[in-house]
Amino acid sequence: MNEIKLSTLNKAIFEQIDLPDNAVIADLGCRDAGFLLGFQQAFPNKIKSAVGVDINDKGFKNIKYKKPIKLKVMNCAARLDFSDNTFDFVFTKDMFECVTDKAFLVKEIHRILKPGGVVICVNCDWDSVAYNGEDKELIAKAVHAYAVTKQPWMDDLDSWIGRRMYGFFNKSNLFESSVTVHNVVETEYKEGYFGYDFSKHIAWLFEENTGAFSKKEYDEFIDNLKSAQREGNYIFSKPYYIYKGIKK
Repeated sequence: MNEIKLSTLNKAIFEQIDLPDNAVIADLGCRDAGFLLGFQQAFPNKIKSAVGVDINDKGFKNIKYKKPIKLKVMNCAARLDFSDNTFDFVFTKDMFECVTDKAFLVKEIHRILKPGGVVICVNCDWDSVAYNGEDKELIAKAVHAYAVTKQPWMDDLDSWIGRRMYGFFNKSNLFESSVTVHNVVETEYKEGYFGYDFSKHIAWLFEENTGAFSKKEYDEFIDNLKSAQREGNYIFSKPYYIYKGIKK
């Protein structure tokens, strides 16, 4: 996990968590298990067991993790391979937007949580990401095109997932629900930061011939960001909605 990028977001997430002693926790869609490692550091001697699951093991390679963390390949869009009332705490980040039947996943999280257990789901609201630059229409097009263009590995895509997470859980009537928003704000455009990395991800729109954004438009978009950095008016913001639910 990149500590430069995630330090303020981590703090906002960890402030929502109060683990019991001997906690049993899970991260659904864990990628490289970075947050499980973060929980282990933030809550020493609190975690009895921790399991991270993802749809494949691509992110599991070369991970320096140790007990009590275990990693499993599992499809979070299907019935979860866990018994009822297993976990004290379930965490997800930037995973719900890729699942088609979100109501089913909400019910599955409720099923695997112990009574009074807590779920925290963290999701960027992709259509609310913002850059400053000279060409407003071009920058808005870049962000929106990335937000609404489904990548091949995704089952679903919802660019408004951040603002919708509260509703998905609250209308189930299975949880006591609350939500906060943490906005990552940066004023430097350089490697290792959210804004820089996000601008590089946008390149896949022309690299994969999606038709949503051309190579010429992309080059002009990057020039806008570099120019803003040189002129001292670069800014990037990325809103993360942090949903917290307590199992009824």
